[in-house]
Amino acid sequence: MDNLIRIPEAVYKKQGLPEYDSNPFIAALPLINDRKTAIASLVSTPDFSEEELDYGPDIRVHAMQRLITDFFQPQAQHINLETRISILIRQGYIGRNPATSDFIKHLNNGYDRIVNKDISLTTRTDVNITANSFSVIGPSGCGKTKALEKILKCYDKVIYHPGLKLTQIPWLKLECPSNGSLKQLCKSFFVALDKRLGSKYKSKYGKARAGVDEMIAEMAHLANLHAIGVLIIDEIQNLSVHRSGGEAPMMNFFVTLVNDIGVPVILVGTPKARRLLAKDFSQARRGSGLGSVMWQRLNQDTHWEKLTDLMWTYQWLHRKAELSDEIRNVLYDCSQGIIDILVKLFVLSQWRAMLIKTEELSAGLIQKTYQDEFKAVHPMLAALRSNNPDALERFGDLKMPDIDNKMIQAFEGEIPIEQNEAQELEAVDEQREKVKKLLKVAMELGLEHDIAVPLIEGEVAKNPDLNVVHLMSRISTLMIGTTVPEKKKGASKKPKINDWQQHADTDMRKMYFSKGETTMHETLLEKGIICSIADYLKAG
Repeated sequence: MDNLIRIPEAVYKKQGLPEYDSNPFIAALPLINDRKTAIASLVSTPDFSEEELDYGPDIRVHAMQRLITDFFQPQAQHINLETRISILIRQGYIGRNPATSDFIKHLNNGYDRIVNKDISLTTRTDVNITANSFSVIGPSGCGKTKALEKILKCYDKVIYHPGLKLTQIPWLKLECPSNGSLKQLCKSFFVALDKRLGSKYKSKYGKARAGVDEMIAEMAHLANLHAIGVLIIDEIQNLSVHRSGGEAPMMNFFVTLVNDIGVPVILVGTPKARRLLAKDFSQARRGSGLGSVMWQRLNQDTHWEKLTDLMWTYQWLHRKAELSDEIRNVLYDCSQGIIDILVKLFVLSQWRAMLIKTEELSAGLIQKTYQDEFKAVHPMLAALRSNNPDALERFGDLKMPDIDNKMIQAFEGEIPIEQNEAQELEAVDEQREKVKKLLKVAMELGLEHDIAVPLIEGEVAKNPDLNVVHLMSRISTLMIGTTVPEKKKGASKKPKINDWQQHADTDMRKMYFSKGETTMHETLLEKGIICSIADYLKAG
């Protein structure tokens, strides 16, 4: 073992349950958290000083990076995940208690599998299996991996038990290879162990000529030998790639780890992996014990308000705008409740405000930052807005914007920023105000919201220089002038124009055709049936 790797010795603590206290692997773990302690162990906020506001933008842009690395506010689902992992690790160790013969039985069975190079070998010794499993599924960037890392940091990476002459690894996290290759996964496992222990398992078991079955058997044996509490496999959606026969054999391996080896497993992935896990991972006989965690983005509720309230205080700008409902709504619409996008959008918007020298955030500036810098994730966010799980599966592999490079390039002049962008942003805000006023009028006139919004936004975009009165006049004309196409099949039941002369004088069709060359709008105005939009707006 490499002497440079410093491994702490076990300190045994009373966990509160006899089956836990009598098991050295469990007793060496941290005490079980209550809800308050769990929250305190996960929360983190970036350093912030008012004095830093006096620095130039080249320094402040560095300070803003703290939001990316240090800002983490636990939500209910984080506490739920912390509890699940706490149970998973401890329950998995019950069947591998080194103070009893159970642990030796597991090791003997592992040796048989190595000799026969077959992980699915029916072993000669019955063992007590208490391992469990679950999966964590959620959109890219919603914080699954970061939440796991925060929770796992509460556990030691390695613990040495002097009395047992054993080295325990409470958790080990791997990333599923992009090609779904079992061989590459096994090599990654050996590399991860070498980093933790200072061992040389990669050179011993991960040789190019080593067969997959041989490496899998070794991998399973080492998982027991070093008492791995839980094996986490991230990016599990990569298994859907049909290369090297990766999908079925690897899923079978995970199931075997739980059912026969007794090592708990957590599989983490995007919605792209949902069907795969439902089909294969459910075969683990204890796989439904802790269920699956569907990692949800934040809803626009009181939790969203508290999160944005706290985040808003971390501004390295000379002027701090009020966090209005409009800004809060724009932040949600642009991020769709995905925290990674929210924080990066907040940071990039501050960066843009520095560059265009407004030194202040606004709804328009945030919206423009989203349009310019987050184009890569627009399709995914559109799928989120549609609430269509099948659509989300197509965008599970999208990467978040490379915020560090964008800021560095911008300050080096590699990303052009329009000199008049501040004026453009003012124009964007002005257009938004026009839409709001026009929408209010349209709703009061009885127009349906889902019809009014695209109609109004389209006209405002096409005619940005028109004022509200003229825009409403155009929109009103569009609404009245809309016609319904005739059906191609069957005789039309619509009365002929001549037949309308037989109707009463109050019939609007008769009014219209009796006037000759005029529009319906003009006819109804003249008859006093509708009022002038200009008069209506003035009266309001």
